[in-house]
Amino acid sequence: MKLYTYLIFTIILFSCKPDNKRQVRKMENSGKKMELRYAKGFSVTYFDEYTELKVKNPWDTTQNLGVYILVPKCKDLPTSLPEGKVIRIPIDRVAICSAVHAGMWNQLGQANSIIGVCEPEYIKIPTVLDGLKAGKITDLGMASNINIERLVATNPELLVVSPFENSPRNSFDKVNIAVVKDASYMEQSPLGRAEWLKFEATFTQSEKLADEIFSKIEKRYVELSKLAVNTKNKPTVFTEKKYGDSWYIAGGKSFMGEFLNDAGANYLWKELDQTGSAAMSFETVYAKAIHADYWLIKYNEQNSDLSYKQLGIEYNLYSNFDAYKNHHIFAINTAKTPFYEVGPLEPDVVLADLVSIFHPELLPGYKPKYYFNLKAE
Repeated sequence: MKLYTYLIFTIILFSCKPDNKRQVRKMENSGKKMELRYAKGFSVTYFDEYTELKVKNPWDTTQNLGVYILVPKCKDLPTSLPEGKVIRIPIDRVAICSAVHAGMWNQLGQANSIIGVCEPEYIKIPTVLDGLKAGKITDLGMASNINIERLVATNPELLVVSPFENSPRNSFDKVNIAVVKDASYMEQSPLGRAEWLKFEATFTQSEKLADEIFSKIEKRYVELSKLAVNTKNKPTVFTEKKYGDSWYIAGGKSFMGEFLNDAGANYLWKELDQTGSAAMSFETVYAKAIHADYWLIKYNEQNSDLSYKQLGIEYNLYSNFDAYKNHHIFAINTAKTPFYEVGPLEPDVVLADLVSIFHPELLPGYKPKYYFNLKAE
């Protein structure tokens, strides 16, 4: 009988002990805040029996978009908890709607926990691709219209989504799945967006690892920015291209606007006072950007890389821009690089690409990861 009791005690003890990947942050002090240096959209507070996560509404920061109460699985549920969605951690089965969030879980060494993804065509993580091929990971369809039947059949403990303003209420409440809203894409700074890695880390109790990763990213980013912002020459730049009748221009307070400023460039729409994008007519962009020094584009083409000739054929007025004439168009082919899932998580690398474009003398011999000049022909 004594041996049986000892075995039961041992099993309970070790079931509460995290593995090496899950470096649990000790909650010794009630009400201790997680240190956040750049992110403005969330907060994490550690209490003795639970952790409280709050996500601010990016469109009305006086309100919360979500409140999540995390309680370790190896502890009894406290009798008294604040208002919020109760989630038992660590999470072992997660469904993810965005490539960047999949990238976060992979960066934290938790890719094996992913059992469902939306829009897998934007994901390049080998573990996820192998899981999809083997049928271990479910394709949940479009992020804007998740296949609820597949989601229920997959049975995740957690679903991570990107919230959108005024989006219609979906049927998640009808299923027994905790839905967490990660609004990292609304952060104003690249480092602020990357710091949401700490938010995702709370669900797998890997905050220490997240802090170590982020500190290295921050150090490299700050060093590069100091190099670039002190340069006297600030080349003018604009971004993207028209889709249909609209040209979506990033606001001056968006993370892209911050990137361009930190890279030592003069972004033509730096005065646009918003964190998202604004739809403009081709004529409006043409009038302001016709003589810009540089043009940055993102496109998705699996079979070939975009050339100047192809861009001119796509819309003949593009060839009138000085950046086109001078072969100063740099682009990311998102079909061939993991930009959407990894780029936001390594802003130091994206910044290095941009600095090498605007100020190549600062990074001699640098080999870009994301941005490349269009093919001449």
